[in-house]
Amino acid sequence: MGTVGTPEVAVDESTAGLEAFPPAAIDLPGQIYFRTTTESFNRRWTFASRDGHVYVKESAAQGGWRTVALPDCLEGRVAGVSADDDEVMMIDRDGRFFTMDHALSAPRDWNWSNRYGTPLWTGPGNTLPPGTSTWSWSVVSPNEDHVWSDTAGNAHPVGGAKVSHVFALTHDGQRIQYVDPWLPVDHSYEMATPHGGRFRGAALSTSASTSLIVNRFGDFYTRLYDFDISGADKVFFRYSYDDQRGLPEAPDMLSERIDSRYAAIQLPAPDWVRQPKVSGEITDRISIHRTGPGSTARKLRVEGRDGGRNGYWTKQLTAESWTFVSTDQPLAGTMLENTATDRSLDTLAAPSPYNYHGVSTRGWSAGVRAFDVAVTPTPLRIDFGDGRQLDLILHTVDGLRQTPQRPGITSQPRHFDGTVEVPPQLLADLDTQPTVVRDFIRDILGGRRFTETSVDVTDTQFRIARLDPTLNPS
Repeated sequence: MGTVGTPEVAVDESTAGLEAFPPAAIDLPGQIYFRTTTESFNRRWTFASRDGHVYVKESAAQGGWRTVALPDCLEGRVAGVSADDDEVMMIDRDGRFFTMDHALSAPRDWNWSNRYGTPLWTGPGNTLPPGTSTWSWSVVSPNEDHVWSDTAGNAHPVGGAKVSHVFALTHDGQRIQYVDPWLPVDHSYEMATPHGGRFRGAALSTSASTSLIVNRFGDFYTRLYDFDISGADKVFFRYSYDDQRGLPEAPDMLSERIDSRYAAIQLPAPDWVRQPKVSGEITDRISIHRTGPGSTARKLRVEGRDGGRNGYWTKQLTAESWTFVSTDQPLAGTMLENTATDRSLDTLAAPSPYNYHGVSTRGWSAGVRAFDVAVTPTPLRIDFGDGRQLDLILHTVDGLRQTPQRPGITSQPRHFDGTVEVPPQLLADLDTQPTVVRDFIRDILGGRRFTETSVDVTDTQFRIARLDPTLNPS
């Protein structure tokens, strides 16, 4: 005869643990449409921060907010929240980072850490860069994104681990500093803004390594970029400036890394792409989020108004125009002067002040103007002293390091992975060039289109290892 036990109760594994969170005691919107620094979502959960606390609901539900139980060190101190993929970044009132993992799982699986930095996300922690005006948490993963496409059109597997960054808009909207949990505890890595790093952004949003930026005139740009995509992670990936179009794509990450039969990651990294203007009123409340696998599956949103109704303008990343969706929610952002014409150049910052020049023992001189740590490529001019000049292209990648580096150009040496490029037409016509030009390209650069070289920079010296002179400020 069987024993009598407690009746089995069905448990909704998809929300297991949610019942432990008390219902929210404050009024929150039924639906969140924008990933901002106080409201955010992934495909599973939506989060909001108010008065030092964090609230959560299922993204597909209308309302149903609950108060998240936070670690004691964070309770009542949350100043911002941003979710992407299966991770959530929270910022406390001192700008310190706190990450929550397994954010695509049930709440009972969520875990918290204030660790950040080398080695492997076990460092002592990090903060937002000083002067941050807005920021966004970005995660690209093999589970959600699978692959991303480079400028040659080749698809590459996302690394075995995810790529997670805080992207921060700083320096009055001119600079974008990114902070990776596997990199040193500093604020040294940057992604240039459009137009050679001189564009001034009014707002920034990033998801799955794709950034959306807008200026105060409503000019939008997007860019696919992170540490791995930039060319910096030579430990796990192969990169090349040689044309990779038409080469077979690697079936997996290991093959891509070690097998030269497959396409390497094409460099330079993808640049900013100008997006079409919105034909209506908009604010600086912008948002981007992934909609599926692959690096083009992204949706853009910007808060605005059309025909007297509030809502948002939206488009897929590669769509040619925006459409309006009404929400009738109050506008929360600052209105932008959304002009019909492109005014991207109207508020450009001054060029970088770092110009360098040096004379070789062989009689020629080399010069680099307006060098910026985040901007590549940079023109490199060789002057032979007799009126003849050679214009080359210097590519620089801010490579992997394990010790802290001060931001920008300082007295601390900064090391780049460099490549000197000879313009293809010049190389094709090399036999018709003056002797000094032919000799320089053949003797110094081996007659190749691309020549790898280390580049070391301080505020008083610029050293390209393949060239003998050390360049000094000019």
